[in-house]
Amino acid sequence: MLIDILSFYLPPHSVDRASFKMTLILGYTVFLLIMNDLLPSTANGTPIIGIYFSVCLALMVISLLETVIITNVLHHNSLKYQEVPQWVRVVVLKHIARLICYRWPEEDSPCSVHPKDRPANEQGTTDQCTITPANPTAPQPPTMELQQICQYVQDLRLHLASVQREGDLQNQWCHVGYVLDFLLFRVYLLLISCYALIIISMWCIWISQG
Repeated sequence: MLIDILSFYLPPHSVDRASFKMTLILGYTVFLLIMNDLLPSTANGTPIIGIYFSVCLALMVISLLETVIITNVLHHNSLKYQEVPQWVRVVVLKHIARLICYRWPEEDSPCSVHPKDRPANEQGTTDQCTITPANPTAPQPPTMELQQICQYVQDLRLHLASVQREGDLQNQWCHVGYVLDFLLFRVYLLLISCYALIIISMWCIWISQG
């Protein structure tokens, strides 16, 4: 369980975390098969240690489901290049981020540039292509060549604006995924803490009655 908690520190934008968690669940399943023959059989039902092992397996599956959700947010939605809904920006990027004290990633991280921090000339706006000769008295190329060069420049600016737009959308979904990852990680820690307190209380009661 401690290794499963530490796996949340793996970068969520890669598939290594999901593979690592699935490996943990597989190893834990083999461990349960071995322990099944070693656990004592009681007439009062399943022993407390059996319940403990079963709930631990359920928590690890919940942890894997959380990783699947975050991976879907970081990859599936960003590949569609969809706008982040306004309610998601308000609820997730504003209120939830402030609630969990989320710190925005540094400049060398996958979510380095926030869309609002970009200059106005990088938001996908295009200007009219104008070519001013350096020397008006010099011989000028034919008009068709000027128009062709102007069209090439406009196509290049449109392509760069499209790439910039896709990068902005990916950054937006990346921020949403990181905030949700922080939130679900804290919820997972809360569940494990409550579960540990319940198990310790049941064990103390069992010891006092024994």
